[in-house]
Amino acid sequence: EPNRIPKNLVSVYASTNPPESGIVHHWLFPSAVQEARSIANSCRDLIAAGIPPREIMILLSNTRAQLPTLTQELDTVGVVYESPRIDCFIKTKPGRFILAVLRVICEPNDYFAHRLILGLRPQTGAGICNNIAGAAIANNLNFRNLFYQPLPTGVFRGTQLSALNHARVVCAEIISWQPNETIQNRLKKLFNLINNIYGQQIAQGWANIIGSLPPDMTIEELRNYLWADTDEQQAALLETVYVRLNMPLPGNGLLPPKLRIMTMHGAKGLNASIVFIPGVMEEILPGERRRLFPGLVLEAARMLYVSITRARAACILSYAETRIDYGKFTRQTPSRFTPHLSGTFTRRTDGLNTIEVNSIVRSYQNL
Repeated sequence: EPNRIPKNLVSVYASTNPPESGIVHHWLFPSAVQEARSIANSCRDLIAAGIPPREIMILLSNTRAQLPTLTQELDTVGVVYESPRIDCFIKTKPGRFILAVLRVICEPNDYFAHRLILGLRPQTGAGICNNIAGAAIANNLNFRNLFYQPLPTGVFRGTQLSALNHARVVCAEIISWQPNETIQNRLKKLFNLINNIYGQQIAQGWANIIGSLPPDMTIEELRNYLWADTDEQQAALLETVYVRLNMPLPGNGLLPPKLRIMTMHGAKGLNASIVFIPGVMEEILPGERRRLFPGLVLEAARMLYVSITRARAACILSYAETRIDYGKFTRQTPSRFTPHLSGTFTRRTDGLNTIEVNSIVRSYQNL
């Protein structure tokens, strides 16, 4: 883009002494299981050698195909990890519902948050919501007013009317809540709200999340915390809360000491000292759904580039010749991107050896 504002880029490696160029490995494994096992063993050995777990990141293109085998091998060797944020509570329907409630408290004219309160309740789907929206348009009604004003006679019936009435109960409960109230002040009512809609187990999971946060955190701060895209953003927000409350930071820090497993897309804006990128084969990257469309293939290439550039000290790319998908043994082919990765993929049966681990540790310490 010719009008893009230029960035003042500073090379991490230019100021290192002695000079540091970073480390790249290209690995080829007989099977996806051996690939995952080798990555798990490598992570275990790097952590044992002094690399903080959060300085290790594993980036996936296809979590459905890659995550189960990888987490099984990490569990086997005792490496503690964070799964991709797509698996976290806030990405579930109850989590999104809670966030929508907090959004309405902080911004009463948030129309989309009202739509979420309506549609995320069990037994209420997109069809019902679309029919309600269509009826509102056809009858020249304000969509937000449906949640607060008396409903017009004869416009909404059956499941539409039931869904609206359930959402109106929620909005009536929270209409007087203020963004600057503490979460402690509304903790019981939030629990009851979730319990009434999603049940005891979901409500308890929510209570566990809230229990780890400062009780004098405001509802607005809680919304921003749940709305954050990354752990780093959440940690930065929590730090401001602790400073505002004049509270000491937790002794173990605000970020959990865990290895991060993330999607390639989710890693944008983040970095780590050591980055593993498994699954560089055609069936995973770009993958079956993308490779039929040139635009999506280019998007996959960009995601791979973003993933590689997350690494500060070492980047380890790998793929496997075979894998089992839905119980079926399949042969894999190298990704069309492998010729552009500036190195030959060498056959391996295990992860980093002692010499390679020590080399990466020196590179990490030198940055």
